[in-house]
Amino acid sequence: MRRWSWAGVWGLAVAIALVAASSGASVAGPATNRVTILGGPAAGIFNVFATGLATFLSRTVPGVDVTVAATGGSAENVRRVNAGEAEMGVAFASDVHEGYHGVEVFQGTPQRNIRAIGLLFIGVGHMVTYRDSGIRTVADLGGKRVAVGSPGSGTFGNAQRIFGELGLWDRIQRVPLLGSAAAAALRDGRVEAFYYTGPYPDRATIEAAIAKEVHLLDLYGPLSRTDFFRKYPYFIRYLVPARGYNGLTEAVTTVGLPGLWFTHKDVPADLVRRLVAAAYSREGHAHMLQVHSATADMTSRRALLGVSIPLHPGAEAHWRSVGLDIPEPIRAR
Repeated sequence: MRRWSWAGVWGLAVAIALVAASSGASVAGPATNRVTILGGPAAGIFNVFATGLATFLSRTVPGVDVTVAATGGSAENVRRVNAGEAEMGVAFASDVHEGYHGVEVFQGTPQRNIRAIGLLFIGVGHMVTYRDSGIRTVADLGGKRVAVGSPGSGTFGNAQRIFGELGLWDRIQRVPLLGSAAAAALRDGRVEAFYYTGPYPDRATIEAAIAKEVHLLDLYGPLSRTDFFRKYPYFIRYLVPARGYNGLTEAVTTVGLPGLWFTHKDVPADLVRRLVAAAYSREGHAHMLQVHSATADMTSRRALLGVSIPLHPGAEAHWRSVGLDIPEPIRAR
């Protein structure tokens, strides 16, 4: 066995330190877990939630550096996380469900590498026009120019489901604008209505209502007379309150769609558990409420709302530790 002199050991230590310093590495301290969360379009609400999570987790979970990447939106996030291009993402329950099961826009290409973490917010279906537009019901949209979101976004996919079920998808003049861009088009008269799936209160609807009074169309009533809720069980009934927006004189029933935090199945369970425990802690919830009021629903009690695919083992371990009963269909596997 080779014997080292103290001088040799000291020289070796100095050499290692110099190499580490020149490469930018740290000799001491825990290794950093780098995690990317896919958000959505730069002006979209997914980026708001993803950035809120990344900021809090990077600051409070030791040894973790979380960054956000802008994307085309919900469906793209499912595909990219499934492919291992990022560790985590934000998506609507619709795309998470349909991606995992390989149906609808994911027909024949099941995204079986994704796993659920929990609820972030409830996206509300806003079907917005102006009170003086003459459009009183969703049936009046036939032949009209309607902004339906950018292809690949959750809003676009939901619009396709809703208007397809109502027989309107091929009867409206579809304009690929999302959020604030759609609201600007309504103000400028380039469209006569826009659809947007976003948490209440919605920034785009507020922006549209600055110009003049808006009118929200009832979506729940017409859809309840079809097979919509049987075909798409992740949608729920949602009530937008009276005076919720400028011009809204009475409450309007529409549809709500949970927005979920999800991850790749191969992300280490201990890492996921630590991130989930931090994000859904009292401090995490307080931080996320400052990010957006819609995270009022981001609690342990409501964490599984909209989850219809298997949980990640790390997420399930946390939810069990806080007393949640995990239904068999969504247990980790």
